[in-house]
Amino acid sequence: MESEEIIQQILSRNPEVSLKQILETLESEKKKTAGLIEDTTLLRLIAAKHGVQISQNKSFDQRISISRLIPGLNNVTVVGRVVGVSQPRTYEGKKPGKFASLMVMDEESIIRVTLWNDKVDSIESGNLKVGQIVRFVHGYTREDRNGKPELHIGERSEIKIEPEDEKGKEKHFVCKFATVIKDITRTQNSIHLQGNVKRLFPATNFTRNDNSEGKVLRFQLADVTGEIPVVVWNEKAEELEKTLRLNSNIQLINARTKPTQNGQYEIHVDQYTYVEVLANGPARV
Repeated sequence: MESEEIIQQILSRNPEVSLKQILETLESEKKKTAGLIEDTTLLRLIAAKHGVQISQNKSFDQRISISRLIPGLNNVTVVGRVVGVSQPRTYEGKKPGKFASLMVMDEESIIRVTLWNDKVDSIESGNLKVGQIVRFVHGYTREDRNGKPELHIGERSEIKIEPEDEKGKEKHFVCKFATVIKDITRTQNSIHLQGNVKRLFPATNFTRNDNSEGKVLRFQLADVTGEIPVVVWNEKAEELEKTLRLNSNIQLINARTKPTQNGQYEIHVDQYTYVEVLANGPARV
């Protein structure tokens, strides 16, 4: 069993213990033993102090909350509700394949989950959809472009849709994590918003420096606290051009904030953002 898996065992069974505490204890024990004992052995001793017995051959299969994930973990099990599904895409190379992204939420946080190759079949078949509770088993974490963890589901991984032992549990809603517009006061690489489309401008095409074509769509998003401009790029602009209407309620998951020339902020939406057009009506927060 690897060090990351032992740490996950400790965290999943001891909610009051933080990752920082475990790592600090590990460093302290390493100094005491002059680095002569392996990390995994020391972590087994630390786990025992927290009431967790680690078997030498036992595979980690304990649920861990999304907020406790860090990049570089293997054999991860996560349970959450799917709040966003992207269109599958293909990639070329020595071994061509396909991938698709999900946004998954539990009680504490939201994470991007990337499915690879045959795991994408569950989306293409319509079996995996927004709103379902899903257990991801034997996943691994990597660092995304913003330095945050994202979960990858590959060949060894399993996807369990609506597992029986999770049925009947409380639904989680994006509004729990949404930021109200008046509280947007800094640049953020990941922000979740809900609001109403107050003004909608036609999409326009532009030419990039490499002479390729791009598309941008702009609208004004409002909630009960204020309004903010939203800039939608390329694939997302094409997607929203077909579905977005004036007065639509909309939710944005994993968007970005950027300062404008007048010292205000605007929201930027790209391929990494999940967008759901909910309905027409007043803004919700």
